[in-house]
Amino acid sequence: MNIALITYDISPFRGSEASVSWNFVTQMSRHVRLTVIYGSQDNEIEHYIKTHHIDNVEWIAVPKKDVGRFGRGLRQDYYFSLYYRQWHREAADIVRRLADSGSIDLIHYLNPIGFKEPGWCWENKNVPYVWGPVQGVDNRPLKLCKALGIKGTVFAVVRRIVHNGLFMYYPRVRKAFRRADAIFAATPATVRGLKRHHHRDALYLPENGITAMETDTPVTFAPNDTFRMIWIGGLDVDRKAIGIVLDALLQLKHTNWHIDIFGDGTPSTINARKISDLGSRITLHGKVDREIVQRHMRESHLHIISSLGEATTTVLFEAMAKAVPTMTLDHCGMAGVVCHRCGIKIPIATYGNVTSRMALEIDRLIDTPDRVAELSRGVLECSKRFMWANRIDTFLDTYQRLTAQYATR
Repeated sequence: MNIALITYDISPFRGSEASVSWNFVTQMSRHVRLTVIYGSQDNEIEHYIKTHHIDNVEWIAVPKKDVGRFGRGLRQDYYFSLYYRQWHREAADIVRRLADSGSIDLIHYLNPIGFKEPGWCWENKNVPYVWGPVQGVDNRPLKLCKALGIKGTVFAVVRRIVHNGLFMYYPRVRKAFRRADAIFAATPATVRGLKRHHHRDALYLPENGITAMETDTPVTFAPNDTFRMIWIGGLDVDRKAIGIVLDALLQLKHTNWHIDIFGDGTPSTINARKISDLGSRITLHGKVDREIVQRHMRESHLHIISSLGEATTTVLFEAMAKAVPTMTLDHCGMAGVVCHRCGIKIPIATYGNVTSRMALEIDRLIDTPDRVAELSRGVLECSKRFMWANRIDTFLDTYQRLTAQYATR
């Protein structure tokens, strides 16, 4: 079976993690032949692709398109949207030629996971078309607008109107969803949105996963130990909402705890004051080498995510690989991964209710050390669902089912 994989971002080393597409290629190429149509990247990435052979993979680079003097004068995000659309037109032409020549058995449009630019590969009806994991309909909860600030709240409202409108009414998006033979959704909200607005069933599958577990031993916490927590994200990024965590920590009754904060950016004046009030129990590490972050993660008893706008952040799976439980808002992709067995989900409510609930749950963990080990054992069990090897089986089952259906036409 030969799969045409459409993916713009194919970086083997993007920040702390390889891109979703790179993990997909390295895992899937063990089972099928891949023709990867990707966005031409910088020289470092191109050199890596050329010097690191992967069996069963043919690479077709489609360079960034020149959108002219007018396009170059636009803001970066608008400029990207313009040339990304042009890039899709050329990618669709390549896929059309491959399908017409009988060189491919199926088309899979993998990433980026946002739905706003579906491209044109879905117009080909000679072979099955798979889209996803796709995401982009998880709205930032306005009940927690205090964490977003005025600017972040305005952006959240505008984004809610624009994104929801595009998801429901943009003709090319509607046609692509209707045409797809199978859709993978990266978040539970996307599954619900596809069913409600497009009458399409989608299979829930987070865009990220676990490449390999780093331990099979659960995390333990002794009553006399310091309860160690970790938070990772941009300190000046509204949607990461570090203020929620800080307000929760200020309410803790216990004092035998410490939290390590990793991420670049400067906290707001209000959050800086809260950090000062927490004193020596909080350490701001800034942006450091990945291994330092991973070492602190391995030494932690609890990983905390406070993000208000995310698909399924990579750090969640990094924590799972180390058997570290996660506390998160019951929102975005984290809502589908974390359950009562492997972590703690905080219901979306008023700002005060969320921070007090967070504080209550942390105090409970410190009061009942056995609960930490229990949740960690749950992580070891639940992590099996999110191993890359298992998600590849899901893709393969879909491919085989669809190609068999088309063969009988």
